[in-house]
Amino acid sequence: MPGVRIVVDSTADLPHNLAEELDITVVPVNVHFGGEVFADWSELTPLEFYDLLRTSPYHPYTSPPSPERFAEVYRSLTADGSAVLSLHFSNALGPTYDNAVKGAAMVEGGRIELVDTRLVSVALGMTAVEAAVMAREGKGLAEIKRRAEETAARTRVFFTVDTLDYLARNGRIGRAQALLGSILAVKPVLTLEDGVITPFEKVRGDKRVVPRMVEIMRDILGTGPVTRWAVVHADCLDRALELARALEEECGLRDGMICDLGAVVGTHAGPGTLAVAACQG
Repeated sequence: MPGVRIVVDSTADLPHNLAEELDITVVPVNVHFGGEVFADWSELTPLEFYDLLRTSPYHPYTSPPSPERFAEVYRSLTADGSAVLSLHFSNALGPTYDNAVKGAAMVEGGRIELVDTRLVSVALGMTAVEAAVMAREGKGLAEIKRRAEETAARTRVFFTVDTLDYLARNGRIGRAQALLGSILAVKPVLTLEDGVITPFEKVRGDKRVVPRMVEIMRDILGTGPVTRWAVVHADCLDRALELARALEEECGLRDGMICDLGAVVGTHAGPGTLAVAACQG
């Protein structure tokens, strides 16, 4: 039956089973290794990506789905009269949203709304989940879009990287440029502000990173309840489990997700990236 269909790009890093359960259509962003091109998640899983990153002589780069690819997806989903809400990672970090807008303009007669969430990875994924739950409840397009925009605005992201080299090499370093050349003993904690990667603070010593991220989350909880939260990691599951356990034990959080950082975001952030995303009600 016609309703509202939810679309995201693959940087949402949603587990396949969750996307299928909630009927979320995922449009893959492309990952290039030399002359080979892979569709994020569908042709290159996170495990395969990090293995390839260690062994390939080529440094990967990414490219967005074409406007024509988005138009194809939108035509398919609106053929039965359904509307589409298409949610995308920060336009400040890449042109995927722009291509989605161009693709939507190619579809005649379809009701298609788009949102630049100014987020990325599982923070985008949580926004899509919220929208998909509302769509399943039969809510209308305008109401779901409004809630998605509100959810995205209420979502905070904090992350750390093993090295800033990947962000710098791929041109995604944003305001964290000022941290380049910091001494090795200092680990950056970064965030997103207006969709741009921005330094939050510097932590002295790798062992202080997880405790500090827990403290940051505790401070956030002091300003209002967290309705959804997730930990995402780039080939560092042990640290992700440590962070999730600490958030449950010290902050009282429950029912969070632990997700893999996919190939696209992993290309720009690098292995060892660890993040927490939380949406306040």
